[in-house]
Amino acid sequence: MENRYHCCATCEHFHAAKGDAGMVYHCIRLGYETRPEYKFNCWEPREAIRKKLAEEQERS
Repeated sequence: MENRYHCCATCEHFHAAKGDAGMVYHCIRLGYETRPEYKFNCWEPREAIRKKLAEEQERS
């Protein structure tokens, strides 16, 4: 499912938390720190992104 929305920040496993040194981004599925713009093959879009993808597909 490669598209313009595919990045860690739109994945349901992405978690952001503010720490002492600033924002910390973590992938709950993979178990390590990540960045919002990174892309992995295990991407599972959040519900809002799934809806946008479905709407775009209907228009095509």
